[in-house]
Amino acid sequence: MSDQSYTIPKLNSCKGDLSKSWYVYFVFTEGKNKKQFRFKTGINYFHTKKERELEGKNVIDNLLTNLKNGWNPFTNEVKEERINITVSQAFDEILSIKKAYITTRSYKTYFEQTRLFKTFLKTKHLDKVFIHNFTNLQARMYFDWLLKDKGYCGKTHNNHFACLRTFFNALLERDLIQVSPLKGIKQVKQESGLNTTYSSLEQTKIEKYLLKNNKPFFYVTRFIKFCFLRRSELSGLKVKHINWINKTILIPSDSSKSRKNDSVTIPKTLEGFISEMGILDLDPELYIFGKLFIPSFTRLNREDDFTKYQQAINKTLEINIRSSFYSWKHTGVVELYGLTKDPYTVMRQCRHTDVSTTMIYLRALGCGVNEDVREW
Repeated sequence: MSDQSYTIPKLNSCKGDLSKSWYVYFVFTEGKNKKQFRFKTGINYFHTKKERELEGKNVIDNLLTNLKNGWNPFTNEVKEERINITVSQAFDEILSIKKAYITTRSYKTYFEQTRLFKTFLKTKHLDKVFIHNFTNLQARMYFDWLLKDKGYCGKTHNNHFACLRTFFNALLERDLIQVSPLKGIKQVKQESGLNTTYSSLEQTKIEKYLLKNNKPFFYVTRFIKFCFLRRSELSGLKVKHINWINKTILIPSDSSKSRKNDSVTIPKTLEGFISEMGILDLDPELYIFGKLFIPSFTRLNREDDFTKYQQAINKTLEINIRSSFYSWKHTGVVELYGLTKDPYTVMRQCRHTDVSTTMIYLRALGCGVNEDVREW
């Protein structure tokens, strides 16, 4: 017969007084040792009675599960074999497993998103919480934090949500948790139609600044404006990817969004800039935009450098606050469509798989004017 016993955990709600510290308590007895244990585990981070009661119920359920599994709060050990790892440790383990089979680009994305999640856990003193004790309300706290404290838009919020869902599903598959703490949490609505372009005046202003202060980054903007490349594609672009005979640029599968080799056409305007750069006779293995955006055998470490440098320029020149690094791409798309009036041409240069995707993109950029209707 076991010499251990415990009372059912209960919530002390301080008679509903939110100014006081709520906690869950139970009495554990082992032989002659008897003690009341108290656990808060984030209950008091919530500011309404309903939220604290829900979080208290989650804490009670987790504690009761642990006690039934043989957990001894005196020694913090379990009689039955059980893996007690924190949320951060669990995420690190899944990330290390994924690294073996996902692309470098995907790994970097997961790494950055999980690092932000672990920063949140540490900020809210949840970094010591075991993965099986992480609750639904604590997960909701994270997504609220992304929106309120970090100021993230709906799209970025949903990207982080998708990342956490992937990791918690992996933990479910490995029986490290019984229920995903994301259950019942929904993605938020995303704003659409906010793709901002640069005006002719803004383009001239930025181009003059770059030609004087940072010509390598000026060439970066030419590639994105005329070839509609993504940041990962720019950072992975090598001299050997430029086919000067066919006037095309190869986008290798390891950096393209589709995970397939693809190519784009080099417009005559960009052709002139490439000649001016003098890169065609360089070592084929050189990255065209390496560290400091100059040719290098070392790939640019942080793709976000493109975005941050453009933001700094825009701030210095007092450019529209909504404009960004990708505004060069949007600007190029609008110019190409204005020149050709052909969505299929835009679709090919954007490397969309369906023209309907291109049409949605063009409408978001304000390119919905039909000249035949205008003449009606």
